[in-house]
Amino acid sequence: MTTSPAHLSKETSDTVAPDSRLRIAGALAVCLFVGLLWLYPAATLKLGHQNDIAVHLRWVEQFYTSLQDGVLLPRWAHAAQLGLGDPSFFYYQPLFYYITSFFLWLGLDPERALVFAAAVPFLMVAAIAYRTFVARYPARAAVLGAVFVVSCPTLYFMSTHLAAFPWSLSIPFSLLFAAESIRDKPRARHLAVLLALICLSHLLSGMMTLLCVGLARLIFAPPHPRTLADHATWLGGVVLGLALAAFFIYPALTQIHLINPAGWEENFNWRRCFALPLVNQFLVGTYWFGVQWPFSLVCLGIILVVLLPRMPAPLSAGQRNARRLAIVALCALALGTELAYPLYALLSPMQKLQFPYRFMFLASILGSIALVLHLNEGAWRRWSKTVRALAVALIALQCAQAAVLQLKIIRNGERMATHEKYFSGRFGQPEYLLAARGPSFVEYAKGGALDADCARLQIACLNVVRGSHAFAATITTPRAVSLRLPVFAFPAWQASVDGQARAYRTDQDTGVITLDLAPGTHEVKLRFGRLPAEIAGYWVSALALGVLLVLAALARHRRRSGA
Repeated sequence: MTTSPAHLSKETSDTVAPDSRLRIAGALAVCLFVGLLWLYPAATLKLGHQNDIAVHLRWVEQFYTSLQDGVLLPRWAHAAQLGLGDPSFFYYQPLFYYITSFFLWLGLDPERALVFAAAVPFLMVAAIAYRTFVARYPARAAVLGAVFVVSCPTLYFMSTHLAAFPWSLSIPFSLLFAAESIRDKPRARHLAVLLALICLSHLLSGMMTLLCVGLARLIFAPPHPRTLADHATWLGGVVLGLALAAFFIYPALTQIHLINPAGWEENFNWRRCFALPLVNQFLVGTYWFGVQWPFSLVCLGIILVVLLPRMPAPLSAGQRNARRLAIVALCALALGTELAYPLYALLSPMQKLQFPYRFMFLASILGSIALVLHLNEGAWRRWSKTVRALAVALIALQCAQAAVLQLKIIRNGERMATHEKYFSGRFGQPEYLLAARGPSFVEYAKGGALDADCARLQIACLNVVRGSHAFAATITTPRAVSLRLPVFAFPAWQASVDGQARAYRTDQDTGVITLDLAPGTHEVKLRFGRLPAEIAGYWVSALALGVLLVLAALARHRRRSGA
């Protein structure tokens, strides 16, 4: 019997199209759920009380202003410290602020742009979870699984109560990095891109992800001659990823001495901030009970439900992935508990985390994904009644925690401050204060800065133009003077007088740039340039990009050859 093309077309539309329509409908349903999660904050501009929200709003505006000035990679926060500026963007990750700048470019005000940008990681996590599940399981199961993952209370808590927006942005990339790392044959080029994105979102997340994933790999793929090649590939991807982000990482880490890094450690006692604290709870107390106990206990329970019940051998691909993700989650949780106390006590970089329980947030989201995979691989049928009851209780508790967080925003949420409020007075993070600042910089700025000095010296200071990364003025003086300019001295600033490069001094009382001017009229300009460490970082990143392109070309060639 001959089958006509028309019959084939009809058969295809009857069988494939409905499944495709279900998948699209499922994707829309998941997006709708994310919209509902963020509907109230977007409509009311209310979030949990957190001082960091004002910090982000200031950075959002200053970052966007820099982009408008033509600075593709902003480095200087021009409005900080009473207008003297600070190098916040030299050290703080930029990716989140590119996203907020996109929403500002669309015409949103800074407050609403911040909320919309904060919702982006949720859409990304939802897309990752749904795509992972729908590739293996029915659309309905994929929707339910994605909704469960994206409503993970720790993810929502991170954004709405901690105002840790850049950290939240790193989570989707961390999930993808973990998923790539648990493959039998991890792909170095994929790992590199994902790690670079993590570091450009939140540098501490990069360190945490590497620690827990690296430890997990040693557990599910112990060092052995047959696993060494895969471990080497993974390590190569890590090195390449760090090199890709070297244009940001290298200058940020090597130029710490130019600022006040003690600001990261002041008022923080990492001994109080372990997940599931036991000994330290009695010695120094806990910092945040809700995070350190309820959230952590549910997280631990979900991980153990995946790992402890015996799985039939051989494991399916889904069961293997669920188990390995749960191992990564368990390693993350362990690194946030007192089990890792020696690491924090002996390694000062670990103390930069400030809160060891930070690991628990990644563990919770990975555990949620592992549980969904485990359930869809037939775990419910294999579980005893006791384990089923425990799993239901844990799922209910996690959903209840998410609901409580929503209710807290509705009942106790605080509306974001307006531009006039969060941009008034002195602001700027203490850790980004320049090490070269002088003791009288506040008095100088509040006393009139350039205008006051020009009046005191009886000279004319005209045509003053201040940009985000530049300064210009026309100075007329009847005699030689030393003039302080209202910009903190940072090595990247370059000065010129009448078009000629000119060395400047740092005023000891204030820490601002000081120029010696001869009698006459002068065009004085400052421009924010690049430090040698930045240039070195750019070269490393360029080289890494070249290696990445070669690896991508080789992979493409192998695929074609295989075909």
